[in-house]
Amino acid sequence: MLRKHSTAVLVSPIAKSLPNLKNVDWIGIDMGYQLIVKEKKPCLFAIGDFDSGQLEEPLPFPIERHPVAKDETDSELAIAKAKEMGYDTIILWGALSGRLDHTLANLRCITWQYPSVMAMDEMHRVCCLLPGKYTMDDQYAHISFFAMEPSIISLIDFDYPLDHRRIDQKDFYTCSNSISNAGKTGTVVLYEGRVICVETNCR
Repeated sequence: MLRKHSTAVLVSPIAKSLPNLKNVDWIGIDMGYQLIVKEKKPCLFAIGDFDSGQLEEPLPFPIERHPVAKDETDSELAIAKAKEMGYDTIILWGALSGRLDHTLANLRCITWQYPSVMAMDEMHRVCCLLPGKYTMDDQYAHISFFAMEPSIISLIDFDYPLDHRRIDQKDFYTCSNSISNAGKTGTVVLYEGRVICVETNCR
């Protein structure tokens, strides 16, 4: 299997729709390939144990089938495969709802194993921030930051700014912030640590 684009969208079997993205490779996680086929997108391949439905073979794209009894989740397998294939951007689509244990596993996966991967659905975007400077727009109404380890963060041009604030796993006051002015951008500087950033348009 050869990648055709620099961005991969890994589609969860609980996804309800696909994002309006172009020039991406669509990859099915387990039965997530069915939504890709339904929406008439070219599926590059599908990967998983396929225990959540009836696998419709033969299919016009490759299937990488794994045992049900395994150490990795299907999402983890898909992310590892996409990383191996050298994608610049990997989006885990539709994997933020459904079973809570799977959602937590997905968030832990992008936090500790693959921090460059974004998890998204129709209302959320979640990513892991490592030390660096980030510019954020007001595409999402609410932006939260949760320290996964002791961290130092500054938030500039946010409703609730911070300046070199030390936060750790016990702190939750960094929940539900916003960009100060509509149409503007905010700046996040993480000096040390590891932070999960959750953007949402849910009320």
